Amino acid sequence: MVIQPLGLGSPNKLVADYRTELPSIMESFDFSPFRQDSYVSRLKELQARAYPREALVELLHKRNEEWGADQATFQNIDKLADSRTVAVVGGQQAGLFTGPLLTLHKITSIIALASEQSEKLGTPVIPVFWIAGEDHDVEEINHIFLPNRNNMKKLKWKQHLTEKIAASDVKLDNELMHDFLREVVASLPETAFTKDMHRIISDILDQSGTFVDFFAKLIHYLYKETGLVLLDSGDPKLRQIERPFFRELISKQPEISHGVYGASQRLQQLGYTDVLGAETEDANLFCYIEGERTLLVRDDQGNWRGKGDEAVFTEEELLLMAESNPERLSNNVVTRPLMQDYLLPVLAFIAGPGEIQYWANLKPGFEAVGFNMPPVMPRLSFTMLDSKVEKLLDRYRLSVEKAITSGVEAEKIHYLAAQQQPPIAVLSEQVKLAMAELHAPLRHSAAAIADDLGSLAEKNLRHLEEDIDFLVKRMEARIKEQHRVALSHFDHIQCMLHPENGLQERTWNVFSYWNSHGVEIWRELSQKTYDFTTSHYIVKL
Repeated sequence: MVIQPLGLGSPNKLVADYRTELPSIMESFDFSPFRQDSYVSRLKELQARAYPREALVELLHKRNEEWGADQATFQNIDKLADSRTVAVVGGQQAGLFTGPLLTLHKITSIIALASEQSEKLGTPVIPVFWIAGEDHDVEEINHIFLPNRNNMKKLKWKQHLTEKIAASDVKLDNELMHDFLREVVASLPETAFTKDMHRIISDILDQSGTFVDFFAKLIHYLYKETGLVLLDSGDPKLRQIERPFFRELISKQPEISHGVYGASQRLQQLGYTDVLGAETEDANLFCYIEGERTLLVRDDQGNWRGKGDEAVFTEEELLLMAESNPERLSNNVVTRPLMQDYLLPVLAFIAGPGEIQYWANLKPGFEAVGFNMPPVMPRLSFTMLDSKVEKLLDRYRLSVEKAITSGVEAEKIHYLAAQQQPPIAVLSEQVKLAMAELHAPLRHSAAAIADDLGSLAEKNLRHLEEDIDFLVKRMEARIKEQHRVALSHFDHIQCMLHPENGLQERTWNVFSYWNSHGVEIWRELSQKTYDFTTSHYIVKL
């Protein structure tokens, strides 16, 4: 494995400005993630605060044991009981077979930054991955993409999921999932790793009761001996620990919502896209109402109600719910970071581009509950480059940077055009112009005899042009056939490096790389040292 930095610019204006530490955007954050003194200051701040460490350690032990964690993880959980210990945290919704590669890249980032800062600060820094089990975006977790003959193949999990049920509550239909796993494996070329991969995932599936269990057990297998700690935000037992802070979030709702709304307005005035759609009446909490996770809002009377008027609660009733039945409540994108900071001594938060965008709105929310926002570090981004694709890039003298950022469709068209001497399209236009000129006297003569003959002559010219177009299509098709191998090479490069006209990490799943290169690549990646100011890395496999 060889890892090379690649300076890709961000298409996201706010993220690009954040990376260059533009003062107007840095005002939306408390720390720069690229300066070591930020971590020194944050550490002092965290070690002066109190956290529910004992209760959290007990829960993390129990859950991570259920998920098949190894001794390195338990050692890190035990460290959390020490007031000197802090954490690098990041999270993602539980994905199908871990979801797109960006989830693994985020975990790699968490482990790498925790290791780096532990060494620099001389204090225990543990990696914590926060599984957003309370989320319920079904369309994000019910399918995967696999390469298929230089194209993409979408495979969809057949189990019906209720749209408003959290991922933590999704009970697996193991028979359906085994069928789906067999379908996935059958779609892959057989290699030295295929049978073991199928057996390992199948065994993990047999031990899993819920979607989050399956995800967590698979992550622990992929990241053995890294010390990664997993936390499910949808865990009912976690709600008991969160109970006091739910009351705080309810009491401080006006300050949080008005503050976030004001921050959102400021960012829009600076020319940034509104990603939150924040309003002053946002309650920023969900409540389970008749089994469905329902977003709450505040009305003019100060009551809390379901956004679709599913139910209405007074503030006193909601505070009582937070005390007596906290498992009915859950956070949204605004309050989850605040709850995270209440639960964990967050030295730094690892964020994807979209998260950086919405965290830029959250500083007033942190201030409302008396916290500073942690340093928000952009996650590492990788493109996996296997030897076949690398050789094809060299063969056709293609830029890997261009292939990753823009694809190679333009180069494919240019290659095909270069095989036509002279170019067929140019030649056909020249023939049409010459033919129209030769045909002109006939059209003029026909029109002079009678109007209908003039129209017939025009129609005759169009037929002649259509005959030329027909011939051109046949010629182009034959040339494509003659060069189909080369064209398939361009398609393969496009498919592997720029699928769906975007970065590989947003589309491809762990399967194709585990199947071709084995499971160790994820552990090896997480043990490397990185420069977090580098926006992208190429991993040569």
